[in-house]
Amino acid sequence: MSQEAARAPEGEAGADGDLVIALQKELSTPAFEALVRRYQRPLYGFIARQLGDRARAEDVFQQAVFQIYSRINTCARPEAFRAWAFGVAANACRNAERSERLRAVEPLTEANALHALQAVQASPEQAAVASQTAQRIAAALRELPSAQREVFVLYHYSQLSYDDIAEALGVPTGTVKSRMNGALSRLRTLLAELRPERAEVSR
Repeated sequence: MSQEAARAPEGEAGADGDLVIALQKELSTPAFEALVRRYQRPLYGFIARQLGDRARAEDVFQQAVFQIYSRINTCARPEAFRAWAFGVAANACRNAERSERLRAVEPLTEANALHALQAVQASPEQAAVASQTAQRIAAALRELPSAQREVFVLYHYSQLSYDDIAEALGVPTGTVKSRMNGALSRLRTLLAELRPERAEVSR
């Protein structure tokens, strides 16, 4: 199975489609609550990583949920609700960044920090390097252009396929791949500076 195929949700499309149709036809509260329960964590996680500020992310998440409810009739393909919902969340993030000019300095990804801290536990010096590494990874993500960062986060953390990201953002799949390549290239450059510091501490 290809990586793209592995990322496609199994057995969810029909269920999502049924819930969306019920919501579109009857404004069904149970259907909406079921959709929110299903996508609350992935949507909030995406927004938090995009904004880098969990307090602000809560507000933007609530805005996105409201927009999903109020604009549900614009979801032309109910079976593709997942991609559509992430598109709504991405727009909410863009609007927040545009209006607030967020320049958060807190780590974007708790997972990166956790992995870095767990990777080295042998000495205080190594623990210090791990903490610095986590901060630099977060800082590197914040340095990416917003369009590249949202593709990177949607793919690696929200587990959307390239096709789903293209549908969510309303761009061709080739554009998604181009932005991902740009993100990876930029991250490699930004993170290269980690190596000398690691070598110095290990002496």
